[in-house]
Amino acid sequence: MFQIKFEGIREVQRAFDRAEQGALEALGRAVDESGEHLTGTSQQLAPKLTGDLEGSATKQPLQTTPFEILSEVGFRGLPYARRRHEEVYSPGPITAGKPTVDGMTPGRKYLEQPLVKYSGRYPQEWADAVRSVLS
Repeated sequence: MFQIKFEGIREVQRAFDRAEQGALEALGRAVDESGEHLTGTSQQLAPKLTGDLEGSATKQPLQTTPFEILSEVGFRGLPYARRRHEEVYSPGPITAGKPTVDGMTPGRKYLEQPLVKYSGRYPQEWADAVRSVLS
């Protein structure tokens, strides 16, 4: 007859629960940091005349559910924010005088450019954050 007796299984379960909670917290922090980075970068790339568009950038507080961790970034409150993002136009002298950001040119697609550029970087940072807790 062969028997295996597990002792301390409750402690093992609690350790797994703590590791899971720690990984989710680390992931949430990393997603929130990515949202902050995206907000700041898109502000630097936004067209500028008065500065209202740059100032309308928002990042909603981190939202978590059992199946999602969200950091929502956008530009709100200005009727022309979407138009400026999508339309093809020649940048004015103030926008044209803004420096490039990591090779991206200020002007149209000011939110899409960094989102696409960092689409590989952000998930890697999230994975690294979780890995650091679990290793």
